[in-house]
Amino acid sequence: MPDLKDVDLLQQYAARNSEPAFAELVQRHINLVYSVALRYVGNAQDAQDVTQAVFVILAQKAAGLRQRTALTGWLYETTRFTAIRFLRTRARQRARDQEAYVQSTLNDSDSEHVWRQLAPLLEDAMARLNEKERALLALRFYENKSGGEAAGLLGISEWASRKRAARALKKLQQFFHRHGVTSTTEAIAGAISAHAMQAAPVTLAKSVTAVAMVKGATAGASTLFLIQEALKFMAWTKAKTAILVSVGLMLTAGTTALVIHAVYQAQSSTYNAPRAASLFKPFVAEEKAQAVAAAAAEGKRMSSGYDAFFAAAEKGDLPALRQVASTLRQQAPLTETSFAAVEQTAYAFEMFSQWDEKYALAYAQGIAESIPPGSIYLTGVPMGAYILPALQKSDPAAGPIFAINQGELVEESYRTYLRHMYGDQLHVPTEEAVQKCFQDYAPDAWLRQQQGKLVRDDYQRIARLIAQAVFDENPDREFYDEESWPVDWMYPHLEPHGLILKISRQPLSELSAETVMQDHDFWVHQLQPMIGNWLTADTPVKELVAWTDRVQLKHDFHGFTGDRRFIKNTRGERQIFSNLRNAIGGVYAWRAGHAADPAERERMTREADFAFRQALALWPCSPASSSPVGRYMDLLKQENRLDDARLIQKMAQRCAAQLKR
Repeated sequence: MPDLKDVDLLQQYAARNSEPAFAELVQRHINLVYSVALRYVGNAQDAQDVTQAVFVILAQKAAGLRQRTALTGWLYETTRFTAIRFLRTRARQRARDQEAYVQSTLNDSDSEHVWRQLAPLLEDAMARLNEKERALLALRFYENKSGGEAAGLLGISEWASRKRAARALKKLQQFFHRHGVTSTTEAIAGAISAHAMQAAPVTLAKSVTAVAMVKGATAGASTLFLIQEALKFMAWTKAKTAILVSVGLMLTAGTTALVIHAVYQAQSSTYNAPRAASLFKPFVAEEKAQAVAAAAAEGKRMSSGYDAFFAAAEKGDLPALRQVASTLRQQAPLTETSFAAVEQTAYAFEMFSQWDEKYALAYAQGIAESIPPGSIYLTGVPMGAYILPALQKSDPAAGPIFAINQGELVEESYRTYLRHMYGDQLHVPTEEAVQKCFQDYAPDAWLRQQQGKLVRDDYQRIARLIAQAVFDENPDREFYDEESWPVDWMYPHLEPHGLILKISRQPLSELSAETVMQDHDFWVHQLQPMIGNWLTADTPVKELVAWTDRVQLKHDFHGFTGDRRFIKNTRGERQIFSNLRNAIGGVYAWRAGHAADPAERERMTREADFAFRQALALWPCSPASSSPVGRYMDLLKQENRLDDARLIQKMAQRCAAQLKR
C-alpha cells in the first residue's frame, strides 16, 4: 500500500470500507493535520481532538473526494476550519508572545532562530493566502514534496508550481515583516520545511483510524459536536464566499456609500418607498446574501417566498414585504439564519415607516457617530436593534459598530445569526456558556425552556446574563448600552454617553463633574428642536404639567418654538428619545440611592430629577414602573415631594386616556 497514491487509497476505502487503506492515509497525513491543529489550538490534547475530528470528516466525505488528487490541500483546509470552529466553540483565544520566542533564540542556529519567530504567526499568515497557495505550500514545505511532485499532485506544470510558491512565500514574508519579523523568502521556506511538522503522539494514528472507520460513532460527545460544527462552518464559508463576491460586485456597480449627514434637512414625514429602498440597499443586499448562504450551507435553495420577500425589500415595497413576511412566519423556516435575515429586514422597514426620516437619521447618527469603530452596541429596543444595523454601511463588517439585540440573545437562532454575520470579529458565547447562563438563573431553566415553560420575565433575565457573557468574552472592545432600564450588573459601570450609555470595564466610583455637565448640555441641545427651550433644571413640576396639558394634549402651539409634527406624532420617535433619557436618569437615580456622601447624593438626585422631567416632556403617557412616569414618581416619593408625585400621576392618566380615544 505504500506504493499507492492517495486517490487510489481513497477509492479503496470508499468502495470497500478498507481499513488498511484508511490507516495508510492516516499514517501519511496525521503529522500534517496534528501540526496545523497544534499551532491553532496551542496544546497537545486539544490538537488531538481536532485531529480526530478531521479524519472522521475525511471518512464521511471520502466518496465525494475520490477524484481529488491533492489530499494534502483538502486536509490542510479542513484542519483550519475545524480548529477555527474549535476555538470559537470553546471560546479559547490563542495568546502567543512573539517576543518571548525571539529572546529565547539568541544562541540558536539560524534556522531555529527564524522558526521561533515565525511559529506563533505561521497559521495566521497561511490564512491570508488563497486555498491553492496553501495547498501548494503544505505539499512543498510541510510534507517536503519536491516541486515536481507537488505540481503533479495539484495537476499543474512545474513552472506554474514554482511561480505560485514564489508568490505565496512573498506574501508570507510581507505578513511577517508587518509583525516585526524580517527574513528572506529562502530563510522562511527553510525554517518551515525544517520545523513545521511535529510528530503526532504514537497512539493517535491508531485511535484516529478506529474512530474514523465507524464514521465517528464511537467518538465522545465533544468530538461529535466539533465534527458537526466544523462541517457546518466549512459549508457556510464556501457558500458565503461565493455569494458575497456577487453582492460586492452588485453594490460596487451602482451604490454609493451610505453616509448619514445633514439629517435635519429631511422634510417628508410619510413613508417613501424609493427613499427607503435607497437607504437600505446595502443592508438588504447583505441580509439576502446571509439568507442564501445559510441555505446553501445546508444544501438548500432559496424558496420563491424568500425570493419574493427580498425583491419587495429591494423596492422598499412595504405592503408586499409585510404580506410575504407574514406568510413566511407561518411556514417552517428555510434555515434559522435565513429566517433571521428576513425578520431583521422586515422589522427595519417597519421601524423606519413609523418615524419621521429626519429623526430616524438623527437617532442613527447620534449613536453611530459617537461610538468608536469596532465597539459593541447592546440594545433592547426595536429601533436600536433594527434601524441602526440597517443604516450601517456594511453590517457584517461591523461598520462602524457591532449591533446586538440583547432581548434576542436567548434565542439560539439569533446567536447563530450573529456568528454567521460577524464571524471571527466577535466572540458570541458558545452554547455551553449559554447553558451555564440558564443554570445560573435557575437550575431547571434550560429544561423549562425546552418544555416551553419559561415566561417573558425569565427570558429577559437570562438574556441579560448572556449579554454579560458577551461583555466578558470581548475584553478588547468598548461596550455601549441602550436600554429603557439597564440591568443590575451594569449600573456601577455605566456613564452617560450622548444618546446612550457607555459600559466601562471597571466600576466607576462616581461620575465626574465634567461627564455630568456634558450630559446635561447635550440633552438641553438635543431637545431644543423637538420641544423648544422652555425646560430648564429649575422648571417646577407644575409648569411641566401645565405645558403638557396645553401643548401635548390640546395641541395649543401658541408661543411654541419646537417641532409641531414631532409633538403630534404618537408613535415612534417620541417614545424612543424619551426612553433614552429615562435610562440615563435611571443611572443618576441608582447612584443617588447608593451614595454614602450626602453631597454626592444631592448632586445625583438633582440630575436624575432633570433627566426624568426631560423624558416626560418627550413622552408622558406610559404609567409603567420602569417608564419616566414610574421612575420619577419613585424619586419624588423618596424626596417626600408627594404633591409633585400626585401631579405627575394625574398627568399620565390624562395622557393615557387621550391615547385611547
